[in-house]
Amino acid sequence: MVEQLRLEQVETPEFLDTFYTVLSNAIRRNALQYLLTNPRPVLVDRLALELAALEQGVSPEHVTSEQQHDLQMLLTHVHLPALSDAGVVEWDREYGQVTLTPLLDQLSVTDSSLNGLPELSVSARSETSH
Repeated sequence: MVEQLRLEQVETPEFLDTFYTVLSNAIRRNALQYLLTNPRPVLVDRLALELAALEQGVSPEHVTSEQQHDLQMLLTHVHLPALSDAGVVEWDREYGQVTLTPLLDQLSVTDSSLNGLPELSVSARSETSH
């Protein structure tokens, strides 16, 4: 289980630990990337289809129902709970919809030359809404 990300803790080790845990898995990174480029609520089965296509290197039309189902199970049992617990997505289980929270709009990630890890800060884009 990951901790809830809170902007007031952005420069703390706990925030970074949670942030890096969220980003440590390719499925979660790909889900966030998809949601960043498609800011409207998306159905979990559609997200699974898009991520399966990306994982297989094919268009969504060429994803098998088994591949989509497998990704949907991973999303619903592992990755969406982690993303939701961290506060980066809102997951409406009743309607099967996922949407980004404004949290990522408020973070600015920059490269660090000191240790090679990205640095996080709160950006001026905090008024952006989805």
